[in-house]
Amino acid sequence: MAAWVASLAPGPAIPDEEYLRADGNPTHGGELFRINCAMCHNAVGAAGALTEGKWAPQLKGVSEKHIYEAMVTGPQNMPVFNDANLTPEDKKDIITYLKYVENNPSVGGYELGSIGPVAEGLFVWIFGMGFIIAITVWLGAKSN
Repeated sequence: MAAWVASLAPGPAIPDEEYLRADGNPTHGGELFRINCAMCHNAVGAAGALTEGKWAPQLKGVSEKHIYEAMVTGPQNMPVFNDANLTPEDKKDIITYLKYVENNPSVGGYELGSIGPVAEGLFVWIFGMGFIIAITVWLGAKSN
């Protein structure tokens, strides 16, 4: 079926197996991901909201083949990253970074869904201030 669909019009080919192995450079891949992809997918691929009800999906649990093909075809609002923008080796490095992030725990502790520092700061602000207010009320009631 895939061969028949591919015969209907020109388009990118299915990537070679050598580019689908997550054995590239995760440091370089992380840099490329933060430059090209993080504004929509979040810095660790945890998903993100776009304009007009569109969204960038979560990349955790997505196969290497689907990630590569999405970079080449650009589904929905995603731009196309052809070989002039990102070489196949760059795409392999991005896949390696995403698989590294998926398989390794956060070194910063509990990550609150990996949605970024705003959510983490809000969590600390609400619960931290709530704790301080509760102690203040308790101390005020105890002094009476």
